[in-house]
Amino acid sequence: MLIIEPGLIYLQIYNYYKKEIITGNLPSDAKLPSKRQLADQYQVAINTVENAYSKLLEEGFIYSKQRQGYFVADVGELYIADPIENEQQPETTTLKYDFSYRGVAKEGFPYKTFRKISANVIDDIEHVAEPDYQGYYPLRQQIAAYLQKARGFSVKPEQIIISSGSEYLYQIIFKLVGGIYAIEDPGYQMLPNIMDINQIDYVSLPIDENGMSITALNKTNANICIITPAHQFPTGIIMNMKRRTALLNRTKTDYVVEDDYDSEFKYSKQPVPALKSIDYNDKVIYMGSFSKAISPAFRVSFMVLPESLLDRYQNVYSCFSCPVSLITQKILTEFISTGEFEKHLNRMRKIYAKKRQIVVEAFQQRPDIKITGSDGGLHLVLQYPKHYTEAQIVTEAKKHNIKVYGIHNYTTSKNPQPELKDERPAIVLGFATMTEEQLKEGLTEFLKI
Repeated sequence: MLIIEPGLIYLQIYNYYKKEIITGNLPSDAKLPSKRQLADQYQVAINTVENAYSKLLEEGFIYSKQRQGYFVADVGELYIADPIENEQQPETTTLKYDFSYRGVAKEGFPYKTFRKISANVIDDIEHVAEPDYQGYYPLRQQIAAYLQKARGFSVKPEQIIISSGSEYLYQIIFKLVGGIYAIEDPGYQMLPNIMDINQIDYVSLPIDENGMSITALNKTNANICIITPAHQFPTGIIMNMKRRTALLNRTKTDYVVEDDYDSEFKYSKQPVPALKSIDYNDKVIYMGSFSKAISPAFRVSFMVLPESLLDRYQNVYSCFSCPVSLITQKILTEFISTGEFEKHLNRMRKIYAKKRQIVVEAFQQRPDIKITGSDGGLHLVLQYPKHYTEAQIVTEAKKHNIKVYGIHNYTTSKNPQPELKDERPAIVLGFATMTEEQLKEGLTEFLKI
């Protein structure tokens, strides 16, 4: 029975008869009450009933016969799923102190600035326009200007491609550049997975004190290298100039993919120039992201293609759409163009430098533990004496309600004997996401191990 409640009455009538028809309570060809009958029964206007019947008629649930009224249409047998109550997700054990390298500091995020910019962008009707497949051109102009100022190289906006994460950019690169890829080991966990999914031929090469080993590289037929020269992940090693030039001068190297993922954060010296800044033969594919500089939730990354690859890219990808919404791109454009991005970076450098110093000072009481990779980025590496094992450190930390990460989690099966095998057990320790108070408390507990 239909019970009229507060709200739009015609929708209540529509929904009632729709449900009765779908469930089979009203069989096909059954006659419905006339509009006047239903209006009198529920003390509503005839127009209200007419609106409900018109909607049912439009969607094919009923049909009309001239001077006879409305009848139930044959809608066939529809499967109706039983309602399922939302089940509580099982509780996951969350350790109190997580020294993750992922994420950024919440305390420095410019909430007010983004609210203001977002409101301005939403009010602009232009956001309904069709976005450029390479990305919003004014944003590409701002990125080009930033790269010249902060990373030391000039680039045309036409060479920049906007995307929603480095994994998507790698998919583009794999389509543009064929051959054998050389990747760092240890390195990004997701990279071998993406390559395996795409059936890419690659080799994992060890890291020495200057980055990817050229000696190991020259023993392979790899013609594309993927590296993190400004702050190698996860070791934190900075590739020196001699290694950079050797890599670029290697005759077998067609292209070098430079992932500059957290180069904005350097603490004691001048920022390390991008490899692209000495790329006189235009063979470096430069990748950058706003995940560390602003937030991983922002999901905006970009890539600079050598001019030799532009025609190929445009021929293949001109029919694709940029995966980043135009609204997000316009917000970011204004954030950079108004100088707010530069202010934000300066503020975050101070926040991270202080947190980094808290970690460094805490381990001064443990001279047996060596800190490396602490001059840049949002994590550092702790090297323990050889009588420890990474598994032992991780397990003991968990007993103290602490989560830490062994460096060999980032090695690959392609290189079963990485060069780091003879090094001391090492832990990757992130410091960005915790507050200063949490850092101090967590480090106090961690140092008990």
